[in-house]
Amino acid sequence: MTTVTIDRPPVNAMSAQVVVALESALDVLAADPETRVALLRGAGERGFTAGADIAEFPALLEKRADAGREGIQRLADKIEDFPKPIIVAIHGFCMGGGLEIALACDIRIAALDARIGLPEIRLGLLPGGGGTQRLPRSVGPGRARLMIFTGEPISGRRAYEWGLVEDVVEAAELFEKAGALARTLAAQSPHALAIVKALARETRDAALGDGLRTERAAFSRCLAHPDAREGIAAFLEKREPRWSATQ
Repeated sequence: MTTVTIDRPPVNAMSAQVVVALESALDVLAADPETRVALLRGAGERGFTAGADIAEFPALLEKRADAGREGIQRLADKIEDFPKPIIVAIHGFCMGGGLEIALACDIRIAALDARIGLPEIRLGLLPGGGGTQRLPRSVGPGRARLMIFTGEPISGRRAYEWGLVEDVVEAAELFEKAGALARTLAAQSPHALAIVKALARETRDAALGDGLRTERAAFSRCLAHPDAREGIAAFLEKREPRWSATQ
């Protein structure tokens, strides 16, 4: 398990510098055979992140830059393409670009009292880091429009009810719960985890028949890997498996 901490006090604003640092960290973790799972969380008590650093927006206006593709959207795409599971623990504020980053992660766990939203409409903008595309896939188009049109945040409890996060716990238990889940995933076959993540990404928008064919091919790749033989043997011998370090 590896923890990547966004450290940008006081509200962990996602400046261009922070985005680049996270991208570099992902590159290092992807190449590290000892890293099987990444756990992403924000530093401090106030929250995961308040979103993009608005102080940088005037420069974007001057350059007329494609802020989404060049910044948070690029990072979100990188997280989605990361070959290992990424868990995100959401406490306090998770706004704007922070939510867009969380939406790209594999598993989201939130504190009950977290405040989660996309407030860009209040700046005369729209979520440009993937929010208009990934949020409807999590909560449905109507709820996504409600959040984007109003800019109003929802609680961690409501996010769980809507399917935006996979689990919700008391704030004091959040990081312990996320860490326990990360350890559970880290105990699985790295090869099987990578195959499952790639399969989910490849078949997300596929027709059922196409998805089933892709699944069969993925299952065959798993069977051909040494971890399949080891996993079956460990089960029959009632012992813990010794997975291969390779994906």
